[in-house]
Amino acid sequence: MYALIYRIYFFLRRAEKRADEAKRPEQCVSRRMVRFFLGYIEAYYNLWVVKRWEKHPSGKRGITVSKREEKIIVSLTSFPGRIETVWITIESLLRQTVKPDEIILWLADTQFAGMETLPARLLQLRERGLTIRFCKDLRSHKKYFYTMQEYPRDLILLVDDDMLYPLDTVEQLLKLHKTHPQDVCTITGQYMIRGKAPSAWRNPYLAERLEHSDQLQIFSGSGSLYPPGCLCADAFDEEKIRQLCPYADDLWLTYMTYRSGRKITALYPWRAFPVVIYGTAQQSLWQINAAQGQNDVQWEQITQNDASDK
Repeated sequence: MYALIYRIYFFLRRAEKRADEAKRPEQCVSRRMVRFFLGYIEAYYNLWVVKRWEKHPSGKRGITVSKREEKIIVSLTSFPGRIETVWITIESLLRQTVKPDEIILWLADTQFAGMETLPARLLQLRERGLTIRFCKDLRSHKKYFYTMQEYPRDLILLVDDDMLYPLDTVEQLLKLHKTHPQDVCTITGQYMIRGKAPSAWRNPYLAERLEHSDQLQIFSGSGSLYPPGCLCADAFDEEKIRQLCPYADDLWLTYMTYRSGRKITALYPWRAFPVVIYGTAQQSLWQINAAQGQNDVQWEQITQNDASDK
């Protein structure tokens, strides 16, 4: 049922996007109807599915038993404001149709006093394959910074901590990777307009195929896959991260992908972002990066620094 409802959700999100692209007044009513049903689906996942997971926790292993030569590592981070709900995201990752080799949650050692201070529901997921690690606080950059350096020969899948992921997320990213093995693959992204700041970039059109592109920004929150060696060495320069792009890991990862000579591929047909967990949106970095214009500031800092280095 989880997967079936998600198919309906994505169909309706495509209908909503089609109405937005058409910009026809007569479609306003139908768009409102679509939004109405989308609200019910979002409630289904946040209320019915989450409550069922709470009352009937799974005992099934969420990572693969037979390890691969090239591992699939799912990596994410969280912070105190979401630590009570991040188990929901991880539960959706433990139920994937294609099981990863590891799921690693990175937490800042300055934000948490130790393992014993974490919610019991989160700690229980370690029995099914979750690994919890503590590290220095690099904000959202924690999701990739340590994992990519510890597993340089493996596939790294990045996700956010506020989503209920479709159960085929890992499967879809691996399919993209098989078609474009040298590219960074993302479920969805943003079309970058040359010479413009991020606030002027746009979401892809429904009919737009963005494969092996040098004009696509990664949205790691939708789910993104990084093959070995896809980022240049500067991607792991901690001082530059803090100075140039402290909040926008997606911009940083995008720029460092292109710096390394790689391209980016997005899923086609277009797929919307997953359902957001209730109560997490107000703590999103979007408030800083997009609403307050910091994406533009950080992008300018990255590009100007790179130009001066050359």
